[in-house]
Amino acid sequence: MADRHSGKAQKLACVLTDDHDQLLDATASLLRNEGIAVIGTAGTGLATLELLEEQPTTVVVLDLRLPDLDGLEVARRVAEIARRKTAVIIYTSYADEERVAEALDAGVRAVVLKDGPPDNLLAALDSVAADEIYVDPQLRRNGNSQSP
Repeated sequence: MADRHSGKAQKLACVLTDDHDQLLDATASLLRNEGIAVIGTAGTGLATLELLEEQPTTVVVLDLRLPDLDGLEVARRVAEIARRKTAVIIYTSYADEERVAEALDAGVRAVVLKDGPPDNLLAALDSVAADEIYVDPQLRRNGNSQSP
């Protein structure tokens, strides 16, 4: 599976946040196999924010539904902590056009559905590395969203 994406994402260091340990471990393995540095994982929004204060990173891959804070609230706080130097990718099982718009308004750089192929997450990481916005193909409507 290594090196199927353009490689821009390999320069990224990321933190992964999800309250499902198996998905967190699988996502971390996928990214590491692609040469992407995973510098930390967290199961809650607050743990993510604490981790970012200790260890700044270039990307946070974040679930929308967390046990303590909504993913969009975490994204807003990440923007404050990192002064927009950390890109946020929402990686979720549920999103609709309204949530995508809310996420982009909150400063999120990508929205990816978990039930899509892993290549979608890798494409989102490449887009973020290129300072572009990525919206999962299943969520794009009427060509309004930018794609890689």
